[in-house]
Parts: sequence; structure tokens; C-alpha cells
Amino acid sequence: MSQLKKPSSLQGLRVLVVEDMCLVADVIAENLRETGCKVIGPLSRVQSALVSARDENLDCALLDVNLAGEYCFPVAEALAARSIPFGFLTGYGDDGIPNQFRSVPRLNKPFQPEELFSFLEQRLAPTRA
Repeated sequence: MSQLKKPSSLQGLRVLVVEDMCLVADVIAENLRETGCKVIGPLSRVQSALVSARDENLDCALLDVNLAGEYCFPVAEALAARSIPFGFLTGYGDDGIPNQFRSVPRLNKPFQPEELFSFLEQRLAPTRA
């Protein structure tokens, strides 16, 4: 197994992970934990993700668009209402995303851990002093 470049800029970042495919969710969570992130979840259903999106202390969130046939957009709305940065993990193009969320950063599936880290660093992680 090759060594991943683990960006120190993600250390301590509180990331909500919403993904319904168990294996994918576990890999994402493990990769994030290895960089020093605190992972909230992974959560696989809209209702449980909504609770975390409304109540948890979060720095950012990664949302799978389709959660077992239910779209994550209510979770996205809750995060946006709290000004918490989030991105979609998806294979959907613009046609699968409502207009209000078309400017949200997307990481297309499948992706490599390095792509996930770069996506978080460049698009979602809050600027730290």
C-alpha cells in the first residue's frame, strides 16, 4: 500500500460525511480520520443527516446526492442556512442538481483519496489563521 499525502491543513477539521454506500462511506471516513479530521457520521439517510446538519458543530460537509433514492437537498439547505460549506459527492451533472445548488462544489465519483483531500483543502476547508 502506498503512502498517501496527508495534508496537515485538514487536521482537526470537523467533517459531516453523508453517504449511503457503506464501503464508500467507510473508506471516506477512514481517509479523513487518517488526516486528523473529526468525522461526524458517516450517515446514510436524509433524516439522520438533517439532525447533524442542524445541531452538530461542523466545519464542512460532504454529501452524496442520492441517498437510497432520497435526495440530500434538505440537508444542503440546512447547512446553507448555517453558512456551513458543503460539497456534493456525485456522478450527477447539472441536470441532476437543482438550480439553487448548481454552484456548490462537486467531486465526481469515483475519486481517489488525494482528490478528496484536495477538494476539501481548496473548496471547503475554512481559512485558518
